[in-house]
Amino acid sequence: MQPNISGIERPMPGETAGRPLRRTLGLRDLVAMQILLVVGLGWSGIAARQGSTHPVFWLLGVLLLFLPVAAVIQFCVKIWPLEGGVYQWTKHVLGPFAGFISAWNFGVWALLNVSTLGIEVAASLGYALGPEGSWMPENRALTMSLNVALFSAILLVNIRGFGIGRWVAHFGTATTLMVTAVMVTLLFIHPQENALHPHISPQPPFSLSLPLLTMTSLNLFTKLTFSGFSGLEQVAVFAGETRDAARTILRSAWIAAPAIALLYILVTSAMLTYTPAHDIDLTGPVPQALAAAFGASRPQMGTLEWGAIFARCAILALALAHIAQDAIVIAESSRLPMVAAWDHLIPSWFTKRHVRYGTPVRSLIVIALLAILCSCFASAGSGAQEAYQLLILGGNTCYAVYYVLMFAVPLIAGTHLGLRPDLRPGGMLRIACLCGITITVIATGFNLVPIVTVSSTWVFALKVVVTAITVNVVGTAIYFRGVYRSSTNLRHQ
Repeated sequence: MQPNISGIERPMPGETAGRPLRRTLGLRDLVAMQILLVVGLGWSGIAARQGSTHPVFWLLGVLLLFLPVAAVIQFCVKIWPLEGGVYQWTKHVLGPFAGFISAWNFGVWALLNVSTLGIEVAASLGYALGPEGSWMPENRALTMSLNVALFSAILLVNIRGFGIGRWVAHFGTATTLMVTAVMVTLLFIHPQENALHPHISPQPPFSLSLPLLTMTSLNLFTKLTFSGFSGLEQVAVFAGETRDAARTILRSAWIAAPAIALLYILVTSAMLTYTPAHDIDLTGPVPQALAAAFGASRPQMGTLEWGAIFARCAILALALAHIAQDAIVIAESSRLPMVAAWDHLIPSWFTKRHVRYGTPVRSLIVIALLAILCSCFASAGSGAQEAYQLLILGGNTCYAVYYVLMFAVPLIAGTHLGLRPDLRPGGMLRIACLCGITITVIATGFNLVPIVTVSSTWVFALKVVVTAITVNVVGTAIYFRGVYRSSTNLRHQ
């Protein structure tokens, strides 16, 4: 049920389609998911490229994007606490086409984002094994094998639903926090330091000095802000599976937000304690820092290097956290085709749910297969870091469309909908939405500018542009085909 603008409860399309979804998620589950979905420790690697002045960028990111997202959630989830999240918000304010394009771009972002899993795990394995594993990140056969094996495992877990999936989220969050705690400890304790060989950081780990404003620093700022601080709204997709959705989703966002900002600053500082800013490996910055802190050399015969063993275990634990994170992203994105099919915008084939677990099994299979194909496409003619950046930036361009539409919801709702006075957006919320749109648009422009060495800057930019245009052309065609087929069926009934 949904409260309309006068406060009367009424059912929404698709809300009663099939059996009701199981409401298995509570506040603890959503807080764990918020941290797991938002905190990508790899984004600290992008911030570390800025050097010691990164805290200023993180704090500005909180002010200009993180808090605006939380404010939009606070506004929207009170009015539309429905399965589908941003898709439902944009559909009811901006229209069905905007809702579909929002969900379509989010789904493509999720697909491209999880497609980096094989690259990230290969990089983690390479650092965990030391010099013997240096070949792994650039070995395409290994990366593809990892993708097939990992996405098959994720598919099996997600078919079982949140009976298992929520514990995957808790495990991933606990592992992320454990590795973060290790990184924070390494800010103050240097395992290889002794009286004869004191630790000397390549640069100060942090500084509150204002960064020098250049095109490169602005590029880094928009990337770390948009990539590192987006995602709070994602758990709203599971509103139909959450107990007391409106209250629980809102509380989870405000609990997770300050913790996430602090984690980013501390982890970035730890990276800079051991690795020069210009040498940060964007495909595996945390494993790189752990390997540098504990030493990657092979232990001498007959001895145990406990520090190196601990570092390798931490690196492997972080790889498991990446897998858990992508499992939740795939679960999240699989709900959107189901909801869109309820609205007759895509074939009803996607509404099919597992007989026992009630999960959208067909969406899950399609997404897992497409993720494997996307990883193959990105790696064609590219090195690991270039392929990683292409997938991330191509996906972020789609995510930007999704975010602009989300920030537009309170602006349009306050102007064109007759909301009750207690539900109308205030001036601060409007300003927050405009800040969010501005950061999103600037970040989109910089998506064409890679921050790693690539074989051709122009070819890289062309790949990003072609990806974004193709995605939205295909999405538009699918939408209008669905509308035409739906209207034809109604005429024949």
